[in-house]
Amino acid sequence: MSKLVRRLVTPFLAVAMAFAFAGTASAVAPGSTAHATIVSDAGDGFATGNLTDAAPPAKGEAKKTKAAWSYHITASCAGMEAPIRQGANFWGEANETPSSGTPVECTGGYVQGCGDATNVVGCNWGQGQRIMLSTMVSDFALLAAHEFGHNWYGHSDPGCANWGSAYEVMRPTMC
Repeated sequence: MSKLVRRLVTPFLAVAMAFAFAGTASAVAPGSTAHATIVSDAGDGFATGNLTDAAPPAKGEAKKTKAAWSYHITASCAGMEAPIRQGANFWGEANETPSSGTPVECTGGYVQGCGDATNVVGCNWGQGQRIMLSTMVSDFALLAAHEFGHNWYGHSDPGCANWGSAYEVMRPTMC
């Protein structure tokens, strides 16, 4: 009898779970003033908001080594230190410290309180006063580089962020 019940219930549960965990999200609100990262409803990536009035890097601009700056990785990022360091080092001269400089925090869900944006996966408050990163993205190091980049830059033109240049890292969508 239990074998029959399992055969009947299993397909039902599979369908129910597929509907229960179907992705739903929204894009960044136009004119948002948050440096944030959001899931788009088309499933094409995470959009990023903008909390600064800083200009984007020049189109095609290679990364430039920035003056020495520091950050520290909080306990919430245990196990994610290597990609955070990779993202920080994209900008050069990064100095990781035990407790001073920009605090970098991590969350397994969405980042809360980052401007008007919703479903945010990355935020940089005050151009380096605090950074929070969500582990939901596929290229965590790129998200870290993007959020560290908001210490100096705003967003580049719409499109998917990639490692091609400073301009490309600062694109507003993590794909």
